[in-house]
Amino acid sequence: MSPSNADQERRAPVSVVCVFNNPAVLRDCLTASIAAGLPDAPDLEYLPVDNTAGQFSAAGAALNHGAALARNDVVVFVHQDVFLHSIPAMEKVAAAMMADLSLGMVGATGMTGEGRLLGLIRDRIVLSGRQEPGLTDVDSLDEVLFMVRRDHIRRQPLSEEPDLSWHAYAVEYGARLRSTGSRVAVADIPLTHNSLTINLDRLAEAHQWIAGAYPDQLPIVTTCGTVQQRPRVPAVLSGLVDSQKWRYRWLRESVSAHKLRSRSPLRPVTVLGDLRRDIDDICAAAGLDAATVINVLPGITGGHELGKPLELDRRGVRFRFLAVDDAAAAALVSAHGPDRTVAVTNISFDTAGEVVGALAGRRIMLGFHENTGPWLLTGPAVDAAEEYYRTPRSTPLAMKVG
Repeated sequence: MSPSNADQERRAPVSVVCVFNNPAVLRDCLTASIAAGLPDAPDLEYLPVDNTAGQFSAAGAALNHGAALARNDVVVFVHQDVFLHSIPAMEKVAAAMMADLSLGMVGATGMTGEGRLLGLIRDRIVLSGRQEPGLTDVDSLDEVLFMVRRDHIRRQPLSEEPDLSWHAYAVEYGARLRSTGSRVAVADIPLTHNSLTINLDRLAEAHQWIAGAYPDQLPIVTTCGTVQQRPRVPAVLSGLVDSQKWRYRWLRESVSAHKLRSRSPLRPVTVLGDLRRDIDDICAAAGLDAATVINVLPGITGGHELGKPLELDRRGVRFRFLAVDDAAAAALVSAHGPDRTVAVTNISFDTAGEVVGALAGRRIMLGFHENTGPWLLTGPAVDAAEEYYRTPRSTPLAMKVG
């Protein structure tokens, strides 16, 4: 169905630019989502930039190359492992950017100066950020997806500085725009970031480069930490403090783990861990070829783009993603048979107890991580997860795993 005239008046076509080094990931994520969305956005321009042979030494260089080819007035820079749930949402933001020239840069998710993560997206298997209506100014945007006007990016291209090769180039661009009086904002652009790796190599160097270039804007809060001048601390002392940070987090998380377990009538095994990071290893250890992820979000309905079922591959495992209101979580999880591995994320302490109560007689694991909150795992993967989390860091104070 083609967009109505009223919709067209509130939307502007975009050029989507992506640098890729994994053709299979690009095909299964970004390309698949664009193909699915094109009937509603026939004027979208798709410009993937091939970097499989390392032709470009920096993301900025590759993305600038793509932007130079763009025909539409607004350019969207996006990662190869992103599934876009709504191209019309991007086109509405593009129209807003063309109508309000104070908007220099808009993205799907970013951090406020107070440390709030705005922009609701699915990051691997966890819903991340907070949805807010309209456009909200932020301290920085994440590189996963951000939009700029074509004329602006051609006059002021992304940095190709070696220290910003693959990290924080959107953070730097936002700081540069703010120094000229332009706004940096988050909008509602639903997406799933199906990232398979965590690459923090040279992130510290990128942040230090930005700190040196924009000292008057410090601190700048980002999704990967805060950009600030590093205090001069002896290396030995700094190393000692860093090596013990996990213990402070372990104590804090242990308190939450006991609270979580106390709300659950069956008192299942409870561990400390980031299931968002660990799920692939657990599925591999369990020999799975399929799993279900249920994100719990109060008020979400099937009409929300992130509430619609989605299937994506992660390292040979076919994941089915669902999102449900907390009132319906227990019924949905229990509707999956005991032979199915189900991971439940974004769950509250009380709702976790309700879900556990609905799963009497099944293999269950509860978990907690301070970055993602409580989570629950049930089905064949639990045995593998118990082995995976049988470490001092994963075992809450005064608890046993298995």
